[in-house]
Amino acid sequence: MKEINWDSAELQHALKPLDWQCLPEISPAQKRYLHYYNIDFSERYDGIKHHIGSFSAAGYQLAGQAFFHDNVKRTAKGTAIIMHGYYDHVGIYGSLIEFCLQQGWNVFAFDLPGHGLSTGDRAAITDFAEYDQVFCEAMAQTQLLQNHTATESQPLHVFGQSTGGAIIINYVLTRNIQQQNSPFASINLLAPLVRPCSWASAKILHTLLSPFVKQIKRTFAINSNDIEFLRFIAEKDPLQPLALSVLWVSALKKWVTMIEASESTDLAINIVQGDQDETVHWQYNMPLLLEKFPQRNLLMVEGGRHHVVNEEITKRQQIYQWLQQEING
Repeated sequence: MKEINWDSAELQHALKPLDWQCLPEISPAQKRYLHYYNIDFSERYDGIKHHIGSFSAAGYQLAGQAFFHDNVKRTAKGTAIIMHGYYDHVGIYGSLIEFCLQQGWNVFAFDLPGHGLSTGDRAAITDFAEYDQVFCEAMAQTQLLQNHTATESQPLHVFGQSTGGAIIINYVLTRNIQQQNSPFASINLLAPLVRPCSWASAKILHTLLSPFVKQIKRTFAINSNDIEFLRFIAEKDPLQPLALSVLWVSALKKWVTMIEASESTDLAINIVQGDQDETVHWQYNMPLLLEKFPQRNLLMVEGGRHHVVNEEITKRQQIYQWLQQEING
């Protein structure tokens, strides 16, 4: 196992605003961070460049990263935005970043507020509207990436794991986006969050505890069949939050009610869901999402758990082969 030879607070403090006109060199500390999480694709693959920095949204400084093709050697076929799940960060999304690069796309990924190298109380949010503001600014940064790397508009693909999927759902449903006016060439939801498991009892517990506590100690769930990934997350990842924010649950309660009452759309979306997922209440969420997105395509992964981008290799291959087929459809 690699040793941690970088400091997250120092990295966060040292982040400079993303500058698409003058891409700075990756610092030695940033290189160590990228290598630790195996997302140093610009070092490992010829023709891939990397830009890391910060951007402002909803009162936060967000850590953003772009992985993109060198136009001299290869012109990108599109651009992908990646949004991680609750407790996560860009560093543990290497397999999805690599999949997108293999499709010939550029990638923009960022740490949500209170996650990874972004500012904010750890794993907390006051309202899901803040996530929406952050996503809108991330889309603006993605446009700047496209302007930097292409002379014409590129297809835009969006991927969201769990809470990241919820943010995409929120974006399209609250704006009544339909297929004819969608900015996305593909929308890909990975174990998307609507209701978490045991939601009824969790709401009761939240009502009782919220006046008295701000956070609850996190229990690391068995959310993948990849044992090494589970061990890494629990023991070797310094960017993992160690508590569930009661404030975040308050925001989720309001958001779920709003989404359940929203109108449907004819958007064609792709959903990947494991049938052994014990994080989100997929037995409720999948029928609800079919109601909101009648044109949805669904892959149920037999034996799959929640963290589908970090599942064991055979399930991951199944997921990416299906996504490639549906997107290129």
